[in-house]
This record gives sequence, C-alpha cells and structure tokens, in this order.
Amino acid sequence: MTDNNANKMWGGRFAVSPSQVMEAINASVGYDQRLAPQDIRGSMAHAEMLAANGIITRQDTKAILKGLTEILAEIEAGKFTWQKSLEDVHMNVESRLRDLIG
Repeated sequence: MTDNNANKMWGGRFAVSPSQVMEAINASVGYDQRLAPQDIRGSMAHAEMLAANGIITRQDTKAILKGLTEILAEIEAGKFTWQKSLEDVHMNVESRLRDLIG
C-alpha cells in the first residue's frame, strides 16, 4: 500500500485503491470545507480531553493546539490548500497538522 493510501479513511482496510469514479463520488471536501472551523474546534477539545486524562502530554497538547490554530488562520485567510484526494475536511486538517507538527 502506498503512503497516499495510508492517509485515506479506507487506507487500512483495502489492498487496492477504489476507482477514480468512486473517489470522485466519495470526496466531500468541496462541500464540507465550510465545516472546517467546527471540525478544528472539536479536535482542539479532543486534545484538551486527552491531556486532562493523561493520555497525551501537555507539551503535545500545546503543539496540537498551536498547529490547529495556524490551520484555522490559513483557512480563514483563504490560504489553505484543500486536497480532494484526502476526501474530507477532517483528513485535510489532519494531514496539514502532521505537516506542521509531525
């Protein structure tokens, strides 16, 4: 499996990629990118909960929150690059966060 497939929601379940037609049908980023602020706020709350329960460190939480804040600013400024291949808003945000903080 390629690294590109690993970033897709179905990447761990299937040995081969779906057809291009199915990828086009499943990609919702063009529609749901308007939900990005809510998705990011949900991810921020989730990171805070993980830290509060000792699942991730406070240092990791700060890095996640900083990265998500930067991504939100990019989106609001119209500078965020949406990738249809990543299928939805959450996967786009997750990919960018990984680029920013590792």
